[in-house]
Amino acid sequence: MKNLNRIFAVFFLFTLNTLQAQTEKEENSRMYFHQDFQISIVPFVGTNGVNSGVTINDYSINVLGGFSAGTNKLEIAGLFNINRSDARYAQFAGVFNQVNGKVKGAQFAGVINSNLDSVNGFQAAGVTNFTTGNVDGAQIAGVLNFTTKSVKGFQGAGVMNFAVGNLKGTQLAGVSNFSIGDVNGTQISGVLNFARKVNGVQIGLFNYSDSISGIPIGLLSVVKSGYHTLELSTNEVMPFNIAWRTGVRPFYNILIAGIRPEIEDKVTWSFGYGIGTSPRLGKKTYLNIEATSEQVSKGELVDLNLVNRFYLGFEYQINPKIAVFGGPTMNFRVFETGIENHPKLFAYGNPKIQHERTYDNGNIGSQFWYGMKAGIRFF
Repeated sequence: MKNLNRIFAVFFLFTLNTLQAQTEKEENSRMYFHQDFQISIVPFVGTNGVNSGVTINDYSINVLGGFSAGTNKLEIAGLFNINRSDARYAQFAGVFNQVNGKVKGAQFAGVINSNLDSVNGFQAAGVTNFTTGNVDGAQIAGVLNFTTKSVKGFQGAGVMNFAVGNLKGTQLAGVSNFSIGDVNGTQISGVLNFARKVNGVQIGLFNYSDSISGIPIGLLSVVKSGYHTLELSTNEVMPFNIAWRTGVRPFYNILIAGIRPEIEDKVTWSFGYGIGTSPRLGKKTYLNIEATSEQVSKGELVDLNLVNRFYLGFEYQINPKIAVFGGPTMNFRVFETGIENHPKLFAYGNPKIQHERTYDNGNIGSQFWYGMKAGIRFF
């Protein structure tokens, strides 16, 4: 094992020294050779010999790894390809492709494609595609796509897509998409989408943008210049409720909490989530269409007691910062039967239960009634 390590160490130092020598040679001469075909075992051990780093090849076969000035048509390696300038039209490597110039065509690597200039074509890597220039085409990686400039086309990654510049096209990731610039297209992720200005759609659990001309669809969407309201409201179940709306008026998320003041040992409270849309009707009026679901509990949270509500109401904007609203609701409660600590359903008044049912197993019941909701919003 020691002898094997010594052999690899000697080979590694030899390769570094030769690469440095070739770099100095090119810096001094700025002259490249051309070969129709070359084959090598490792850098400098092949048909181009010590001129590998200053030779551009049309076709290049590297049994383990290769080092060249560039590739015009095709390059294949068992482990790696290193090109000092441009590469086209196809590169295949078991581990990595490293191109210091432009890539035009397709790159395939088992682990990483690394390019220090632009890509015009297609990149596919088992782990990462890394590019410091613009991407015009597609990047597909098992883990990460990263470019320090703009993307025009498609990025698809198992974990993350990251573009420092603008994106014109689509980002699709298992976890997150980041575009520090503007997005003209679509971001789709399993968890988070982040962009500056979006002209298109964001779809993910969490979405963030400075501004958006399309629609963010997710569990929670924050648009810096979008729709944000703090709402105080009352309904027949909970007399005091607070809610936060975030997103854009065509589609927003709602986070809700409520409390019922009672002189008892245990407090009745609620929390929930919803979605809504609010199209404009007039200069100061809007229509509100919302669907929410709230868990209502007394004391600790121990049993199912969901009040699902569909609300259709009207909103009048008194001034740019204050609006009042109100309208009818349809309510569908789903709860565990036989639970003694369910809170009293209605706070004030006694709306008529239109329909009540116990399901086959006898453990779950439901109730349906009409109600109301009204309040004030602050922007």
